[in-house]
Formats: sequence, structure tokens, C-alpha cells
Amino acid sequence: MDRMMELLNRLDYTVPGLLKAGELYEKGDLEGAMDAVAEHFRTRKGPRYLFDAEDMKGFEDSQILGEAEEVMNHKIYGYQFPGEIKWSFNPTADTSRDNEWSWSLFRHIYWQPLARAYVMTGDEKYTREFLHQMREFERYWPAKPFMEDDTFETKFKFPGHAWRTIETAMRMYTSWLPCMEAFRRSESWGREDWVSFLTQVCDHADFLMTHYSNHSRSSNWLTMESGALLQCGIMFPEIRSEWKITGYERVMHEVKYSFDNDGIHMERTPIYHMVAAGVYLQCYRLCKLNGIPVAPYALPTLVKAADFLLSLVKPDFSTPMIGDADRVDLLTRRCDTSLYEGMNLTFDPKDLNEMRAYFRTLYEVTGREDFLWAATKGKEGKEPKEHNFAYRDAGIYVTRSGWGSEDNYFHVHGVQLERGEKSTHSHNDTGHLELHVKGEDILTDSGRYIYNSSCWKDWRHYFLSAKAHNTLYVDDHEMGTVPGVTRVRGVRTYCHGFVENDQYRMIDISHNGYVYREDPIYHRRRVVNLPGDLFIIDDQVTGLGLSEHDMRLYFNFAFGELSHKGGGEFGYVSQKGRRYDVRVKASKDVDFEILKGSEEPIGGWISYGYAWRKAIPQLAVKTNGPVPVRFVTVMGPEGCEARVLVTLEEVKVELAGGRVLNMGEDEVRIEE
Repeated sequence: MDRMMELLNRLDYTVPGLLKAGELYEKGDLEGAMDAVAEHFRTRKGPRYLFDAEDMKGFEDSQILGEAEEVMNHKIYGYQFPGEIKWSFNPTADTSRDNEWSWSLFRHIYWQPLARAYVMTGDEKYTREFLHQMREFERYWPAKPFMEDDTFETKFKFPGHAWRTIETAMRMYTSWLPCMEAFRRSESWGREDWVSFLTQVCDHADFLMTHYSNHSRSSNWLTMESGALLQCGIMFPEIRSEWKITGYERVMHEVKYSFDNDGIHMERTPIYHMVAAGVYLQCYRLCKLNGIPVAPYALPTLVKAADFLLSLVKPDFSTPMIGDADRVDLLTRRCDTSLYEGMNLTFDPKDLNEMRAYFRTLYEVTGREDFLWAATKGKEGKEPKEHNFAYRDAGIYVTRSGWGSEDNYFHVHGVQLERGEKSTHSHNDTGHLELHVKGEDILTDSGRYIYNSSCWKDWRHYFLSAKAHNTLYVDDHEMGTVPGVTRVRGVRTYCHGFVENDQYRMIDISHNGYVYREDPIYHRRRVVNLPGDLFIIDDQVTGLGLSEHDMRLYFNFAFGELSHKGGGEFGYVSQKGRRYDVRVKASKDVDFEILKGSEEPIGGWISYGYAWRKAIPQLAVKTNGPVPVRFVTVMGPEGCEARVLVTLEEVKVELAGGRVLNMGEDEVRIEE
């Protein structure tokens, strides 16, 4: 009764549809008033949400009823609760001891299958289970203690608590609002359920009003907070609040602040870019659907954000794992393979694959045929016209031979980080090369695997490190760090050349990631792609040469087999059975090490999704001593002709047909 009174006291009975409830409230008939409020929410025609339950009826998926049944039986993220969901239990306590499992539990993403199953079948058991879990969550995790005491959260170091702002926001716009649209007309949704639902909406939005991260956290937190607050403000005009105007101010500011002029999110990692772009696109659409003016820069910014993601898509319709990113795939049922803490951060009525749905929505908003091409896996629309993308402000460079399934693609990045930025989701990967030949990965990023919320700190350090990327490693130094300053990095990249001509394609960059040291080191990487799928990787390592260093070039190969033929000669067999030669030459003596699925030392692993890892072959080219040193690596189909001559000043690669590739300090030329 207290919660019902709390809600009824807060309603604005002048909102169309609440007149009867207001009259009953004035007469003191609280239960009658609440019944009228419930009837209003069941039947109201506005405000308009992103979709209607009718839109969900076109959804087809053979697995969704099985997933809903698991949720009914309280099997969550692979763990089977023996009875009711125990909201403070974390099954990783004796392994990774990872708070992310609990935080994923608190995000309520697993309510989505219940909503889909209900619309597909009309079976009220799904409604009843949703309402039951919602009420149990409220009982176990009331908002009041967290609202009244900012130190209360310190009591829950493990397994974490439900009222971090990121979970507060995420569950609202990914699950609660979509579930309301799916279930609200259900006969099983009674008076007390509406009290619980609407008062918890108040708890969530009020909490976001007063717990604003304001850039004290990584920007994806602020994005979710702002987006959820605005969506609550738009969708619940019946509740007197400042949610709408405050959320609107924050979103219209952050949609421009979060992305640079190329449309790239400030955290420089595709899945967090996708999170921000997805939330802001929802907010933009919700405003347009309800006649709310939007900033003139909002849609152009969001279109550029989509352009960036599209430019990263490889010929196999996956995206690279830059920074803390999973392998997102446009061809699969879902975007990623995460066990938990995955990419399920929005809700689309027609498609479980959020990236596909994202591009389809952009097509509907803009009419762009290239967005339709991505949304339909190349079956409809038109492929993008451009092949080369130089994002100089972000430090990301992408080039491809085309958009077909057998085309080649490579990118080199020197992700630029603002000094003073916490750079939570960036890796020590400046100079990293991703290589995709004839529609399959050859050199790959290793992914993110696990976060520091887990006790597996060694694994987190490895996946962050240069070792897990295809770049230069020096003394286990975190690129761009400043001595005595924690969790702050500043990295800048200079592009010496980004070229496509009738002889080759080339990306040529250098960076300052190893400069802030007693003996500064400079790394310049030049990648040249020649006809015949031949790649020449030229790594120049220079500096003052004051002391000795542990220097290694790492190459992380995609699934397949790597063998050492002797000296600097290696053979690689890809997933599709294609054979490649790998040749390494250097200006000084080097040693080689191949690891695959090694735990001591850690090496040779890939993670396509959070808490998911498998073995891959990893090659380390190692040398010790002072700089300078120059490495040249040649990769091409088995039997390719390429004889390498390398000095500190110049590289010559003798090719088939009597051609010679000459690379001087700034000149690249091919001579007969």
C-alpha cells in the first residue's frame, strides 16, 4: 500500500487517459484509482515507443522458445539455479571470481526471450515469470538504501550490486521498456504488478537523475545513463518528474561529445562504439516518433558513426576486435559468442543480430542502399563504393581490394588516446596489423577475454598487452603511459603514407607509444600489399640506443597451423586449408618462438567473446640489445617468390619476374 500511495501521489492526472484515475484518487478510492492507472497503461496509444507488440509478430526463430524455457527454469548464462534465482549468487566464485557475471544478471537481458516467446505464443506463463522475476528483483535489491547512502555500495565488493548506473540504465532501455510493450496488454499483469513496475521505473530514473557520472567514468556509462533517462522521460509523461528535460539535455550534448568528426566513438573500440551509437539512435528515433525536436547535428553524427562501423566490416561480414571488443558477425544468429557481458545491448522486434538490425534501422531512416546491403548480408542494396578509409584523428586505417567474399582487407591502427583520458577499453596495440585474405582472417587481434572485475589479472594483462596483438613489444611497457601516473595514457600516431596505385596498396605509420622512457624508442611500421596476395611488413625500431631492450614482434595467426621450417622460414595453413609462406629477416640476429594455447608463459590465445578463449598459433620474433633494428616480414601464398635483403637504411625484396621492391626512408618503388 505504501508503494501504491507513493506512485498515486506522483501521477499527473491531467495527462490524457488519467482523468478517471484522478477522480477516484481524489475520492480516496486508491485501489480503484490504481486499477484505472493499470487500464490506462494497458490501452494507451501514446507516447509512441520504438515498436509495437504487433511488430514483434513477424519474428521467427527456432531457438527462442527453448531459450525462454531455460529462463523459466532459472537457467541463466549457463548456470542452473536449483530453485529461485538467488540474486546475490555468483557461480564464478571459485574460478574467475568475476563480478561481470552478477552485473550481467542484473541487466535482465534474459527477459527478452520471455517477451518474444509471449508474443509468438500468447502463453501467459511467460508473462507470469517476467512479473515474478521483476518483483523478486525488487524485493532483493531495493533502490532506497543506494539512494540514501552513497557509501552503501561498498558493502558489495563481490559479487557486486545491482545499482551501478550502467546496470540501472541498461536494463531499462534493453529489457524493461521492450518487455512493457510486449506484455502490457496481458491479463496476467495485475494491479500489484503495475505498482511494482511503475514504482521501479521511478526508482531507476530518479537514481539516474542523482547519480550522474559526468565523465568520471568511461563515456559508455554516461551514454547509457543519459539515454535511459531520456527514454523514461518520453515514455512516462504520466509521472511528474524532470527526467525528460534532463535526459534530453544530456543526450543532445553527449551525442556530439561522444564521437569525433569522423563519427568514431571516443573509446575507439567497435562494441562500445556500437553501444553508444545504438542508444543514441534509439533516442533520436523516439524523439522523432513523438514530435520532439532534435539537435541538427544528431542524425549526421549517427550516420557517420554507422559509416565507420560499415568501413570496418571484413569480407566475411565480421568486424575487427580493436581494444575491448568481441568478434561481431553479421551472418550469425546473434552478434557475438560471449558467455555473458555480451553485445545484447538493444532490442529489435525483428532480428536478434543487433548489428544487422542497426544497419536495417539506419536504412529505414536514411534510405542508404549500403546500409541495406549490410543488413541483408549482401543480398539486397548496394555495397559501399569506397575501399580505403583513413581516420587520422582516431589513428585507424583500413584498405581493401573490394567487398566481395573473396576480397582482401587489412588495417593498421595506432589508436589515438587523449592525454588525461582513462582509456579503460584501449589496449597496448599501437601499430597493430589485421590481415584478411580471400575472405578469411590470417593475422588477427586476440580480443578482450576478461576484465579486471575478475581475479584473473594475468589473463587481463596478457590480452591488453602488445603480445596479444600484431605489433612491437618493448620491455612489457604499456604504450603511452607516463611514469607515476596510473591508468592514464597518451598515444599519437603519424601517417607517413596511405597509398593505393596500380602497383601496390600501403599503410605507413609511426607513433610515440614507447617514447616516455629513460631510453626513448620509436616504431615505424610500413605494410605494403602487392598483387598475388603478397604482403611486406617493414618494422623500423630506432631511438637513442642508450640501453638494452627486450624487443619482440608478435604475429597472432587466426585458427590454423603454423610450422617452423628453419631459420626465418615458416609455413601457415589457414582454416580453409590455404597454405602460406612466412619469411622474417632482420638487421641483427633474432630468435623465434611459437606458442599455441600456452598457459606458462601465456601465449597463443584468441577470445571471440567475453569469458571465451581458444588456442591459436602465435609467432614471436625476439631480439635483445640497443636500437636500432629493422625487421622485414613477408607473407604470401605458398611458393611465392620473395628474397629479402635488409639493412638499417634500405630494404630490397626481389620478386617474381625480375621485379624488385625498394623501400628507403620515405620512398617505396618497384623496379624491373
